[in-house]
Amino acid sequence: MEKKNIAIACQGGGTHAVFTWGVLTRILEIKQEWDSQADGGDTFDITSISGTSAGALCALATWYGLVPNRVDRDCGTSGKAIERLNFLWTTFGASTPIERSQNATVRTLMMLKEQGAPFPDANPYLGYGDVGQATLSLLGARQQYLSFPELLDSLCPHFQDIDWPKVAEANCRILAGAIEVISGNFEVFDSDRNLEEMKLRSLSDEKDEVLRWQMRRPISLEGVAASGTLPEVLRAERIENSEFPTCTSGGIEKRDGYYWDGLYSQNPPVKQFLDGNSKEEKPHEIWVIRINPQEMRRPDKLPGLEDIRDRENELAGNISLHQELDHILRINKGIGQSKASHPFFQSKRVVEVRTIKMTRETAWKLRATSKLDRDPEHFEELRREGRKVADAWLEKWRSCGDAFDSYPNDARYREGED
Repeated sequence: MEKKNIAIACQGGGTHAVFTWGVLTRILEIKQEWDSQADGGDTFDITSISGTSAGALCALATWYGLVPNRVDRDCGTSGKAIERLNFLWTTFGASTPIERSQNATVRTLMMLKEQGAPFPDANPYLGYGDVGQATLSLLGARQQYLSFPELLDSLCPHFQDIDWPKVAEANCRILAGAIEVISGNFEVFDSDRNLEEMKLRSLSDEKDEVLRWQMRRPISLEGVAASGTLPEVLRAERIENSEFPTCTSGGIEKRDGYYWDGLYSQNPPVKQFLDGNSKEEKPHEIWVIRINPQEMRRPDKLPGLEDIRDRENELAGNISLHQELDHILRINKGIGQSKASHPFFQSKRVVEVRTIKMTRETAWKLRATSKLDRDPEHFEELRREGRKVADAWLEKWRSCGDAFDSYPNDARYREGED
């Protein structure tokens, strides 16, 4: 029985990432089943997981459950990761009467605006949002529903008690992408950075400590909140007393960092999966859980303004992902052509990239406006689809082996494919 090291990349896309909830929980359940079978066939270990925006929430819930914790002894298991994913989305969904009413109102206004209704844009930096949140709280809305920090504190109640020495031994990494607004830096909040600062892991040759426009910071709840900060809805996430490189060689500026959604940088981080001084430290495969479809339905008529905005949203969510995946394909091609004889390729391995995506029917009917819908029925429909897709996908992965579809072909919908 071969066990492959798998890195999972969770694309962001608002509440459409509930699909990822279904996929991840089924992956974890099936891994438990396969691990219990002595000679059932190939299986896998999850060695890294990344995410952006709502994908980062899924990645955090999974990683927190999988890594050891000094206080919560249930952590460090697939079962705990499943429990945390379930907690995340059942808590984030609208459940109290006022939450359901607020969500229904927002959904209606978004649909009307999509059809061209002249509603003014909301400014998260004006005081109306604060008044609205205070009113919702008084009427019975939960703080976990209203606030990312409250939600993440509830999701990871013993984050400060993560057993980092055992995390280093377990080899389980998380990456969350965000962009720093003032500098324009692409930033990744990375658990390996925590290990490096604690002297539990050495810096690899492929991890630059400081690049001018790309930075790695320790994983934190604030970093994951930064990854999900939509600028049209929320004020930039502020992380105090952060260090930034200046244009002077070796110069450092200390100031507060202000962060927006990782959609504007990496959606999700992928290239960091290839860090490592040896082939053994790199994954055998990267599984991309895709939220934004590669292709759109061919229109029967000229698209309307709402169709254009939908497609703009999907394209923006994919552009950085495609660049990073194509970079991996070029490295794979270089390894094959050089037979790993070139010094650049000697520490590298061919990494298969595979796509887990919604059915075409679902992907093409979802609108960008529904990415803010927190209706539990909307959640349940996408969760069920994620579980069903993961079931069929993993069965094919195990039975087909190396012949199983891979990127870029599997990012598209074939004719006749559901």
